Amino acid sequence: MRLSVFIANTLSTQLVIDLQKIYANYLPEASLTEQALAELVTQKTSRLYMTMFNERHIGAVKVQINATQAILSQLTIRDLTRRRGVGKNLLKQLEKSLTAEGITDIEYNLEEVAEAELLATQAFLSDSGYQLNNHIATKKL
Repeated sequence: MRLSVFIANTLSTQLVIDLQKIYANYLPEASLTEQALAELVTQKTSRLYMTMFNERHIGAVKVQINATQAILSQLTIRDLTRRRGVGKNLLKQLEKSLTAEGITDIEYNLEEVAEAELLATQAFLSDSGYQLNNHIATKKL
């Protein structure tokens, strides 16, 4: 089965379970309750792009749109499925979708990334075509 990428807009029991696994080492425990995850999925000011494989959600990234700019945050892939191209596929499909909407710039603030993940995240974004400047990664679409 292929990887699929979509915007999560309704919370299911499986999505809650999967988001808790995806964000287990990324978000504080208080952000992993069903209520907190419901707020994350249904926020009016942002979208949660998900990637799925074999009926399981394995990656996510939060996206806020400001005119022609997208601001990414909370990008993570479930640790069991890292280093298999899942993150690159998620970014590629996300960028394709954003380009179709007229978005021309993407920004990711690396200050939110945990110190233990910072170097790997910087390398990943750099390999994905992002320019790193201090704690900001940017890309022109």
